[in-house]
Amino acid sequence: MNNKKIPLPSMLSFERKLECSDGLMFSGNWSDEKQKDDWQSIPVVPRQNRSTQSAHGIKHVDKTKPNPVSSDSDDANLPMDHDTLRVSFTLRVIGNLGKPFACNKPDFAEAIEDKVTAFKNSKGIEELAFRYAYNIANGRFLWRNRVGAKQVEIHVSLDDEPIKFDAYDFSLNGFDKNRDNPSLQKLADLFKKGLLGGDETFVLVEVDAYVKLGKGQHVYPSQEMNMGEKKKKLFQLNKCAAMHNVKIGNAIRTIDEWYGDTMLIKAEGKDKTEIVDIKPENKNPIAIEPYGSVTQHGRAYRHTDIDLYSQMIAWVNNDTIDENQQNFVVANLIRGGVFGGDAEG
Repeated sequence: MNNKKIPLPSMLSFERKLECSDGLMFSGNWSDEKQKDDWQSIPVVPRQNRSTQSAHGIKHVDKTKPNPVSSDSDDANLPMDHDTLRVSFTLRVIGNLGKPFACNKPDFAEAIEDKVTAFKNSKGIEELAFRYAYNIANGRFLWRNRVGAKQVEIHVSLDDEPIKFDAYDFSLNGFDKNRDNPSLQKLADLFKKGLLGGDETFVLVEVDAYVKLGKGQHVYPSQEMNMGEKKKKLFQLNKCAAMHNVKIGNAIRTIDEWYGDTMLIKAEGKDKTEIVDIKPENKNPIAIEPYGSVTQHGRAYRHTDIDLYSQMIAWVNNDTIDENQQNFVVANLIRGGVFGGDAEG
């Protein structure tokens, strides 16, 4: 009997299974949602403003002066005769889940495929599909564009059959509110169908989100990484303000509530960290990441033993991991990425 542990391969990667397009941003009026062809692309426009000094620790004399660095930045708004933003994107749900794109350890590839095959026949795949669908229905992918909106309506086209959601009927802080909504279940079933598909099958959905903000109001395209420059540069495609596909995808995979009761944060001192308790009221869904990293807050929610690698290696070696951690591992495979180790075992 061979009791040798299967190590993490030095070469291991999985293809992304939720493939989002970029989200284009249009303006119109709430009452004109059915006339999609009449909606206008929202342009990104430059702004040149005189700004004040705001950096910490500047000299007193400089506090009275304008900032010598130009405050040029990009901006995007609804026109003054339009009150509603429309964000449009498509999403493919791709099958063949669990099969590595690259793996130099055949025993690992066989083991992880076997585990995922069993998972596909469990309630776990239904829960993942449901949570992805929920993040479409609640409009999480709108990010700042959802905040303070008068109304938010999500239209999803499934084989030319439209489904509508009032985004405010669904929570951003969990997945229980309106869980039994029939339209939500229909969308979840479609995600499940796509994830259970084979090599050449996929499911395509078209999403249009309508956000009533008010005439002339700011909208928020994705911001480009603009290394070495202070100017804020906004993302656009063919002169149309847009949201990055990665940003939309990050919102859709914000489904991880299965982390523990502590998190890793930066401590005082170079390269110092500490583990602190998470207050119950602060336990909200985070995006699926191998270490549960939330970089904008400087936190890692899966820092010790519950990270992807610890759980995945335990699972393929037939150690017991609970259903929620199985959900987490498979959701990372859906996320896709390069997960190989430093060296072969």
